[in-house]
Amino acid sequence: MANSRLRMNPLFAKLPGISMPVPEVARQISAMWREEDQEHGLSNAHALQMNLIIHFGVDTSPKEGQQVFEVAIQFSQKYPCRIIVLCPENPTGEEIALDAKLYSQCFLSKDLRDQCCCEALILGYGTNEAPFLEDQISVWLASDLPIYHWLHGASVQILNMHCEGFLAKAKRVVWDSAIDSHGYEALTCLNGVVLSDLANARTARLRQSLGQFLAASSPRQLIAGLGKVTVSTQPKARAEAQRLLAWQKEKLSKCIHQIEAIDDEIIFQLIDLPDGEVNAIESKWTYGDGRTLSWSLPKESAVAWIKASSNEQIRKYPLRADPYIPEKALSEACFF
Repeated sequence: MANSRLRMNPLFAKLPGISMPVPEVARQISAMWREEDQEHGLSNAHALQMNLIIHFGVDTSPKEGQQVFEVAIQFSQKYPCRIIVLCPENPTGEEIALDAKLYSQCFLSKDLRDQCCCEALILGYGTNEAPFLEDQISVWLASDLPIYHWLHGASVQILNMHCEGFLAKAKRVVWDSAIDSHGYEALTCLNGVVLSDLANARTARLRQSLGQFLAASSPRQLIAGLGKVTVSTQPKARAEAQRLLAWQKEKLSKCIHQIEAIDDEIIFQLIDLPDGEVNAIESKWTYGDGRTLSWSLPKESAVAWIKASSNEQIRKYPLRADPYIPEKALSEACFF
């Protein structure tokens, strides 16, 4: 069975781990981390904090899948978790049972004193076998621990039809709007579960820096006379730009609510930057009295620049804006 699955499902075949029958995975997990001197006790290095379920789609390439898997492994070094990876394939017309791999790895802490071990349970399945997913995953989950989901090209239809039970119990569901346009906001099975975008998480540092700078002004100073807010972007940074525009709109709306009065509605607009521009993203606030507030993030830069123009005076300040690395962005998306 495993050989048939490996031939037909290149994503499942690409990911590391030892192939084995599905029922064997739970037995191997229960025995894997036992200390040699503790016949019935679990290893201290195996103190799990959470479950992370990765949902791939049938169009996820082996290269993409491996990159996501490696980010999850890096993430698990700081947040020990049981990783469950779901690798679908289109139905072939043949009756092929669910297939599994088990991956484990141990790491030393930075001070070389402690050991952390992680595990990944990888499931290969045909989309016609999706009705069995929930039952199988419930067996594999580390019990009594929070569940987080990471969607990467996963089918909204399959999620709604066959994953409602465990998606509704999720602490948070993570996706990346920069690479995934599957419309996860339309999932009916979330039932109020927070849907968190990695594109937003990557901009956390820039948002923190902008927030600290703007906090020096009162809400009334920020809002009075403000007519338009634009965010301009290169195509590669469009997802992050959309989230930054939404963030500015949210914060300014709170300012409006706080001062309880505003006459003119502020226009918020996303604009495409022409090719050859030095900035990846830039934003401009335009006031009715001629004042402007703008910030820009040059391509491949970890420093953004904010510029305030008033009464023919221009002041310019640097802001820290380095994007979070993938595993840090994943933790931001999961927990904050």
